[in-house]
Amino acid sequence: MQTTGKASPAHHEYLRELFRNQIWQSANFASKAFFLLLLTPLMLKHWGADGFGLFGLASSLLVSMALTDGGVRSLTRLRLAEALRNSDEAEFRRALGEGLFTFVTVLGFVILAVIGLAASGWMQTALQLPAGGSLVLLVTVILTGGSLTTLLALEPLAARGKLSAVKAANSWGALAAIPICGTALWMNGSVLVVVILYSLCMIIPNLILIINAGILSCLPPWKESCYRPAVICRTLRSGVWYYATTIALVIKTHALTFVVSALAGPAVAGIFYFMLRLTEIIANVGATASETSLASLASTESTAERRQKFNHCWLYVALFCLPAALIFDFQGKWLLHLWFVHQSFAWMTGLGMAIFGLAGAFSRVVVNASMGLRLIKRAALSNLAEAAINVIFAVIGYKLAGLPGVLLGGCLGVLVMLLPAKDIAALCGESFSGAFVRSLSSLAAGMGIIAVTQAGAALTHSVVLKFGAIALAGVMVLIQLRRLYR
Repeated sequence: MQTTGKASPAHHEYLRELFRNQIWQSANFASKAFFLLLLTPLMLKHWGADGFGLFGLASSLLVSMALTDGGVRSLTRLRLAEALRNSDEAEFRRALGEGLFTFVTVLGFVILAVIGLAASGWMQTALQLPAGGSLVLLVTVILTGGSLTTLLALEPLAARGKLSAVKAANSWGALAAIPICGTALWMNGSVLVVVILYSLCMIIPNLILIINAGILSCLPPWKESCYRPAVICRTLRSGVWYYATTIALVIKTHALTFVVSALAGPAVAGIFYFMLRLTEIIANVGATASETSLASLASTESTAERRQKFNHCWLYVALFCLPAALIFDFQGKWLLHLWFVHQSFAWMTGLGMAIFGLAGAFSRVVVNASMGLRLIKRAALSNLAEAAINVIFAVIGYKLAGLPGVLLGGCLGVLVMLLPAKDIAALCGESFSGAFVRSLSSLAAGMGIIAVTQAGAALTHSVVLKFGAIALAGVMVLIQLRRLYR
């Protein structure tokens, strides 16, 4: 969908934020990707396969800690957006205060539970952890809790359409982590030391942004009613369906790392974690535009305007997801060999990464749009069903085909998400085909060129041609991105 000169100033600002968010999300992922790509050889050298696997588990736990939010973050963002739409400053403050109070309380109980699991020795045995592994995971939980608290405190920026500022702070933290953690590794730092330093790099930029944005002044005084125990139950009850989507997201992604560890040990789990992070180029970076649509759709009443915003968001997602999927499909196996030289990968590894990433991106778009369009209950139930199906078939897939089987089996549940997708299309005044299929026709020529060049690169042994094909895919994305704004 192309924009026109008749678009409203508000829509132009939405498009600009969409672009800024995409840039900073890409920078965010690139920083984290460079961390993984540059430091993985050092980690394997200093820690061995089991140590690297422990770091992979800690990193997956970092993402899995999103389970502690109880749906509070998404609920808080929507409440803040609605308060802004109604120019209700008192409700704005109340929503932020209640969200933070509820989250910190739940987080405290989670930390106590993890302390119990670590002290009992159950965690060490169940995940086949090396010596000291339980302490690493416990510290990860505590520090990640601090990081998530600062992210929740930044929700006022997201509600005001400035999510890109939050992504920028996170990107600078991830970038700083590369030399800091690299130096620690060079000095023979342990997994625990690197986890602590990495977490601090994530927390400090958020704290600086909180102070600079004056968010502390938005919090209600401690004596107000939003800090009473009854608020916790009320907030969690209101956020239960948002929480369900968080649970589903974690189960069908990073929780699979723990499943693989239980099936094959931390060394294999470390390899799967690496593959999982690569698929996030599609599922997270490519689909980041859907995050912007959440608050934007919540403040939109007109069907025509909803259709315009969703279609632009969907094209944005497809433009960044499809080229990455084609690259993984044809060159995924070769890319993995750059870091795991002595590891044997099946021919369908790249295909598994591509499909797993696309399934994650589609599900994320549907869930975020459902939140903005107040369809959260049906989307959450579908999302939970998707996660359950994914885990079952991921286990079956591992038994049949190893790690590629985990990826291919672990995305079959996405078919369930077609149900809420039809509801989204209807609220936008379109059929499912019109909203999700025909709208992609403008990208067909560019995707065809990318597919042909990636297939050709896969048939050659030239590293220059392989990287050249990837670079050409990037050029094609930029050309088509320009067309979207023309």
